Amino acid sequence: MEYEDLSRPFWFIVTGQYLAINYNGSDFEIRRGHHGRGSIFHLSDDEEQIIHKNAYIGFLSAHPDYEDDVFYISKDTKYLNKDAKWTDNIQEAIEVQIEPVGEDYGDAEVSVPQEISNPIIDENNPISANGIDLYYPDKWFSLYAITGDSLWLGDASEFESKLCFAGNPYNFGMGFQLFKHEGKTRIFCRNDKYLTVMMDGEVAQYLDEACKQHTRFTRCSRCMRCWSVGFSSEPEECFSLVPKGLPSMFALYDGLCYYRFNALKGSYAELERVESIDRASIFQFVG
Repeated sequence: MEYEDLSRPFWFIVTGQYLAINYNGSDFEIRRGHHGRGSIFHLSDDEEQIIHKNAYIGFLSAHPDYEDDVFYISKDTKYLNKDAKWTDNIQEAIEVQIEPVGEDYGDAEVSVPQEISNPIIDENNPISANGIDLYYPDKWFSLYAITGDSLWLGDASEFESKLCFAGNPYNFGMGFQLFKHEGKTRIFCRNDKYLTVMMDGEVAQYLDEACKQHTRFTRCSRCMRCWSVGFSSEPEECFSLVPKGLPSMFALYDGLCYYRFNALKGSYAELERVESIDRASIFQFVG
């Protein structure tokens, strides 16, 4: 233990549920509430063991479909279930994710989020990874791309009017509010802009004359993939959050194409259009 770095504190999220995970000194406890009101844990340097107050208390076991993004809490070949009991049956285990707290933070220095008495407005609405209705009034969310490599990297931000993902934890990125509009989702950002479908001006100037007459919704093999997700000061397009994966996960669809996480450098990524949902990346929001 004395050699562990302990520089990456985190909270557990129970995927798709409004629950907080605590540790009482001898075992885990799970109660209804915002996950940020749970205990703060640390991860061992090998990213396998769970640490609480300088003691090893369990293991992170990777989910077979979402390795490095979704986990099970395990101990002595057993798994933690929703009643905070240990079970041999992995099908009964809770699926957990991680929200980083930030480097060099201690329990006393972290602000405690407010509880929400009724986190679900409508059972038909999409939900965040931590079980909050995505259309909850005045609620801000972080965008999390499920890529198997973006837990500690991938904060959403604006660069040259495009939505990009940089080299900090996902919850360090800009906040988003979501609104239902004509059966789709309008996404407002902390920079007082809206997410929209856009084309980089430098790309547009090299299009042939026929493509210059096309719109973002023209099905053209030469130019339809030149569009991406960016920002607009006025509400324009709405998106559809098409369920893909676990209940809080979705593919982003603009009415013509889906979007895939495209890592251009080690700490920089953009979104690119793809026609098939099978090739689309999975996203979720955390509130």
